[in-house]
Amino acid sequence: MKILLVEDHKTIANNIKKYLELEWHNILVAENGLYALEVINHQIFDIILLDIMLPGMDWISICKKIREKKLDVPIIMTTAKWELEDKLGWFDCGADDYIVKPFDLKELEARINAISKRMSKKDFIEYSDIRLDKDQKKIFKKNKEVKTTIKEFLILELFLDNIGKSISRTSIIEEIRGNENIFEEDSKLDVYISNLRKKLWKNLIETIKWFGYKIGS
Repeated sequence: MKILLVEDHKTIANNIKKYLELEWHNILVAENGLYALEVINHQIFDIILLDIMLPGMDWISICKKIREKKLDVPIIMTTAKWELEDKLGWFDCGADDYIVKPFDLKELEARINAISKRMSKKDFIEYSDIRLDKDQKKIFKKNKEVKTTIKEFLILELFLDNIGKSISRTSIIEEIRGNENIFEEDSKLDVYISNLRKKLWKNLIETIKWFGYKIGS
């Protein structure tokens, strides 16, 4: 998973980062709240680990601004506090879980995995800075909606459901053809692919010569 770690204590941040990277997570560290919010504007994360004692901006403001952006990303608070009033305050601001310092890194990993399992049941797919909402039939890039046709949506959904797999032109056409003639769709497929590249990014979809396309390695 791609995780944003908001922690100003360098030793703690490095220890968490090294451990989670050994578990195959991708970790980005932000040492203050202002930088964390800047990063969130341009990248999509699976989980945010947020320390409550930060310079520059308090954790309440950070939590509120994240939720104001209508982001579903889970937030785990990391804290030395444990009073009931503190816990209620975290949840009121939109936190999903908390872990009290000092904590065992195995426990942190367990909490991350538990939240990941809950999130996997949600009806969306994320890839790099792209988010595809299956329920609302919407596509977002860097948290901003990208307008697409339903057929462009279906093509991208097919690719994101099969990351790293080469998909034949015939399979793609079968996915999007609806009631239209398959030969008409074949002539339009390249147009749909071109539109997605323009709307998202140029090298997103790889052409597999004489076969089809794919996303990811």
